[in-house]
Amino acid sequence: MNSLFTLSYWINLRPGSLTLQFQRNMVIFLVILVILTFIFALFKSRHRKSLFNRIWRKSYSFSVSNLVIGLFLLFFFYEAIPFLSARFWLLLWGLGMMVWLFFIGKILVKIPKIRQKIKEEKEFRKYIP
Repeated sequence: MNSLFTLSYWINLRPGSLTLQFQRNMVIFLVILVILTFIFALFKSRHRKSLFNRIWRKSYSFSVSNLVIGLFLLFFFYEAIPFLSARFWLLLWGLGMMVWLFFIGKILVKIPKIRQKIKEEKEFRKYIP
């Protein structure tokens, strides 16, 4: 566990082979992304004129993109390709997912304001001939 916090662990360009536990966890995570992809595609197609349409589209893009990146990383780790199986790619991938989820969350936070604005606009339009 102490090796996780050393710089040489993350920057090593020849990290060694995959452990069976890591491989299982990675496959489980990718299966979860596949399931989320289908769920987001379903919501995206059913709620085209909803306030949440933008969130479903962004979530679908998030899951598809990260599924492809994860499959590539799993392949590179499995084949032990020296530079492409380096552990810092996992850090970059994780940081990228967190940034992407942050921006999806920012859109999600704006929805109550948009609802309020639509409600006020409907209230205003009642009095316009």
